[in-house]
Amino acid sequence: LGGGASLANYLAGVRAEAAAAGEDVLVVDVGDFFQGTPVGSKTKGDAVMAYFEQLRYDVIVPGNHDFDMGRDNTARLADGTRIPFVCANLRDAADGEIVDWCTPTLMLERAGLKIGVIGIITTGTEHMSFPANIAGLIFDPMVPVIETWRDRLRADGADLVFLLIHEGLPFDPQEGWRRIVGAGGEAETGQAESQGGAYGTVTGGAMNLMEIVNAVEGIDVAVGGHTHRGYEQPWIDPMTHTMCFESFGNGSSVGHAILEIDPATGTLLGYDTPHDRGVLITLFEDELWPDPAMRRVLQPYLAKTDAEMGKVVGSAAVNLTRGDPGASLMGNLVTDAMREYFDADFSFQNLGGLRADIPAGNITARDVFSVLPFGNELVVVQMPGSLIRTLVERKVAGDSGGICVSGIRMRYNKQRPDGDRVCELEIAGAPLDPERMYRVVTTTFLMEGNSGLDFLTTVPAGDIELTQITIDASLEQYLRRHSPVRPRVDDRWVEDAAAVQAPYLAGAPAAD
Repeated sequence: LGGGASLANYLAGVRAEAAAAGEDVLVVDVGDFFQGTPVGSKTKGDAVMAYFEQLRYDVIVPGNHDFDMGRDNTARLADGTRIPFVCANLRDAADGEIVDWCTPTLMLERAGLKIGVIGIITTGTEHMSFPANIAGLIFDPMVPVIETWRDRLRADGADLVFLLIHEGLPFDPQEGWRRIVGAGGEAETGQAESQGGAYGTVTGGAMNLMEIVNAVEGIDVAVGGHTHRGYEQPWIDPMTHTMCFESFGNGSSVGHAILEIDPATGTLLGYDTPHDRGVLITLFEDELWPDPAMRRVLQPYLAKTDAEMGKVVGSAAVNLTRGDPGASLMGNLVTDAMREYFDADFSFQNLGGLRADIPAGNITARDVFSVLPFGNELVVVQMPGSLIRTLVERKVAGDSGGICVSGIRMRYNKQRPDGDRVCELEIAGAPLDPERMYRVVTTTFLMEGNSGLDFLTTVPAGDIELTQITIDASLEQYLRRHSPVRPRVDDRWVEDAAAVQAPYLAGAPAAD
């Protein structure tokens, strides 16, 4: 993927085409703009701000991860750019006013029309950030703030109102809409933000974008983020008719929608797409050759990042290879690191999240990133033994590939029926107690129900601690403490066709 330099190429073509047609272009980013890639994190956002400046972005909305290095760093980035940071529900507790590095709204003149822009950050930020990073900040409920500023913008003559929001659409649009409609068949609008989104409790209990635009009338276009769930076609609410757009994260794609507006009435008539697949453009380098000017802008930051990524963080005495759960040295190492970081009873990680092997010898930060490139955050969950049994049974059912684990000793027999295949299951050297609450570490990705673990979305929000520690950070710390590491195949995940179920598990199959 070509990233920012390929986008520079694509955007130059879009602007040239628009200028020739007498049309206008609006370029926006809706938050989490610098975390998730080494160059963003290692430069504390400076590289991404240089990219925004070079591409002449019109609006930036802050996201929850933009506070990962503290509110002062976020304010520094905002104060150092000509691009307006827009957020209407982020206030300073010291004076109760919108933070001085943000404006709540903008009124833009485009194509002879007045476009009112409202910026919003998810209220889930309160639950997903370290308290020290957001100390002194107030995150107001989203819906009332949107309604207030919508009315003000309309009163000031806005022809159209755009909502730019660091909150996302559901991973599954059909399931998201079903939850809104409910059993009664009619949309249940105006639900409280504390009810949670349709994509799981780990979002911090905020309404998702589909719910918001269903509850709030008078928004013409919404651009969402946060969930990094790209939509090839916009979600258009059946009742309010708001068009919602969202692209994937980490600069892998850009959303490009062509809005069709009646200039006489200022009415949004519809949209068109730049190609027959929809509104998302994947930034393949061989299709969009990186712009040389952008490469020159980014080169100093890339060089600095390259030096940081080349630093040795530990070493391995053996080749760290992936494989089946019972024989994955990499999986054992990663889950051991997760469990140790939080002194937990049990940890688990999906096999697909491990993306590379590492040969024996020195291990650099770049090696760690190659294994764990997604920047998934770790969560600490209070989980009953019965749910751990459900989890393990789900991952040995049928032809499931299994899962990487630490802290357990487990033996299962695939000759037994699904849901009752586990024959031995010990945690911390003792038989599993279905009533006991265990301290468990996993990723937000899995707690959102991915990898076939949909039942994890039912875990109460109060039992989930959002740590803001990424999985790669836990591995780097483990390597610094224990190198040279020498993980081995052990009895944490063993298939045994002759295994007989232990009495403490017999007659108590996992609930589904």
